[in-house]
Amino acid sequence: MSKESPEKIIFPEIYALSYRPKSDCEFFDIIEKQDSYFAKCKFLDSLITKSKASKCEKDYKNCPYRKLGLKIQQS
Repeated sequence: MSKESPEKIIFPEIYALSYRPKSDCEFFDIIEKQDSYFAKCKFLDSLITKSKASKCEKDYKNCPYRKLGLKIQQS
């Protein structure tokens, strides 16, 4: 889990999760703030919406950002 805490999250209702998400993606990170969880893509260096976080949990192997991130790491 990320130690960083964003100062201000704009539109938290599209990002805030009531449960702690879990994904095996190397680029998936979690930020905990004010009794909510926020999923973050380390490759994009940005928070991801609830619907995309759900996809990261279930189908991370097909994520185009993950594929690109792995390709860049191998270079």
